[in-house]
Amino acid sequence: MEHLLYDKEINCPCCKNKFNTKKVRGRKLKVLERQTDYYVKYQDLNPIYYHVWICPKCGYSATEGEYVELNKDQIHIVKEKISNKWKQQDYGTIRTQQEAEASYKLAILTGQLLKKPKGYLGGLSLKLAWIYREMKDEREMEFLNYALDFFETSYQQEPLPVAGLDEVSLAYLIGELKRRLDDPETAIKWFAKALDHPEIKRKRQIQLMAREQWQEARAIYSKRKKSEANG
Repeated sequence: MEHLLYDKEINCPCCKNKFNTKKVRGRKLKVLERQTDYYVKYQDLNPIYYHVWICPKCGYSATEGEYVELNKDQIHIVKEKISNKWKQQDYGTIRTQQEAEASYKLAILTGQLLKKPKGYLGGLSLKLAWIYREMKDEREMEFLNYALDFFETSYQQEPLPVAGLDEVSLAYLIGELKRRLDDPETAIKWFAKALDHPEIKRKRQIQLMAREQWQEARAIYSKRKKSEANG
């Protein structure tokens, strides 16, 4: 596993502490499975375990894209709400599932305190749900629901891309989360939104998944309506 990781030196934007964190050599990973909500299963390690950077000194936590300079008010919030309760610990080694879980929880808390974009919080929640899926933990559904709420709000209110997703990819994902969370009627509408988008023809894989999941959601919805009609 060590050969798939390397160290990167980071400057904490909150306390200015220098620390090392692990990054993944993505090109060396072997994909075993791709699931319909963008979860990817790899052979040796899950790269999302290392997406959150955590300062061991003050506890400031965020993904690489959000590990940027903070203003005075943000630094004050982190120090008051996180650092004052933080017990120094190093996340710069190989992470267990439990450490990955803790890193995402801390990043979500930090993001909420600093009022980060809903799309960013949705991405964190979705990845935490995937970690729970690996753990076969029922909290997977709880965090899929959080991710869905964040993504729906983001779709309506925030500029694209959201969590690295363009409009077509995000509309499909919202539909798939609706389907997984047992709302096939609304899922059908989101899949249709993705399929009707003018850019869908440029995204063949999304188009195929949207068609398949639309059909599955439609079948579940029709069966449910027939059951209701028959009392």
